[in-house]
Amino acid sequence: MPIFGSSVSLPILVRIEEDLLNKVNELLCESSLLFTKPLIITMRDIRSLADRVAAGFKEPEVHLIEDNSYHEVEAVEAAIDEVRPDVLLGVGGGRVIDVAKFAGSRRMLSVVSVPTSLSNDGISSPVAVIRFRKGTRSVGVNMPTAVLVDLAAITKAPARNLKAGVGDLLSNISATNDWLLAYRRTHEHYDTVAALLARKSAFEMLDARRVNLAGTSFLKILAEGLLLSGIAMGIAGTSRPCSGAEHLLSHAYDELYPDKVTLHGEQVAMFAVFTSYLQDESSASAQAEFLKRNELIATPADLGLDFKGFKKVLELAPSTRPGRTTVLDKASGADIEKAFRKAYE
Repeated sequence: MPIFGSSVSLPILVRIEEDLLNKVNELLCESSLLFTKPLIITMRDIRSLADRVAAGFKEPEVHLIEDNSYHEVEAVEAAIDEVRPDVLLGVGGGRVIDVAKFAGSRRMLSVVSVPTSLSNDGISSPVAVIRFRKGTRSVGVNMPTAVLVDLAAITKAPARNLKAGVGDLLSNISATNDWLLAYRRTHEHYDTVAALLARKSAFEMLDARRVNLAGTSFLKILAEGLLLSGIAMGIAGTSRPCSGAEHLLSHAYDELYPDKVTLHGEQVAMFAVFTSYLQDESSASAQAEFLKRNELIATPADLGLDFKGFKKVLELAPSTRPGRTTVLDKASGADIEKAFRKAYE
């Protein structure tokens, strides 16, 4: 009888606990990750946190970036050529970790993810969001070798960023429904294990009901959920477990209203309520109540959109990811109006 198997690259080390910034190197060594000359990527406003990480190494170098632009990636690569590090450490939010993952993948260096905020699932995912001259793109990268989350540091992150992380995780429910729909309609590859990880993480947070951003118990649920979301994408070899119609709507909104200042996670959660109603998802009303109860962006009106504006976003959405099958593809006008009323009125 033949034996079947699959090979998936996953982080070697994962720790989610309080007060670990001062012992990053110690934890790496315990897992036989013996790095001596790290290049630490961070931002100026959190330099003090990066310095705590650097203090545990013999030959650390710190490189500051300003954003997640390709220009900053090139600057990191220049620093790699000069310093010759044996590992990259991303200490910061999503932009820092994305730049570290992209530069590390291009230069074949291991990357250690040390998030100081939890605004999205990029802390462990094989995807980096980078700003190029012609717009922002999601690019495939290697998964981090290690993910170390200091919950004490996370409690000091901006509340809005953490709420965006909550929204990004919640949208997994809609995303996995679309993935299953695509499998049924077009026989697109569907990985049950990846979908299970993504959905279970989202529902565990939804069951928590209250978002307590000052409590490490809730933040641990959020951190574990975002971590598992990234791993789900690694297992699937695609962003499908965490990206469906709700993400296409968010991308379309960004294109139509580039001057609006809202975070990605805030948008996808709100749009996910609508797409969940289109999908006949049983938890759609619970998602809507969760957003309102915890004062997250809950309706298009919160973004300054009426139904007419929402329909413009809806019309543009499929073109933001051509070929990605979602519930939007065959939704009738009547279905859309009904789902809109249920979700937002």
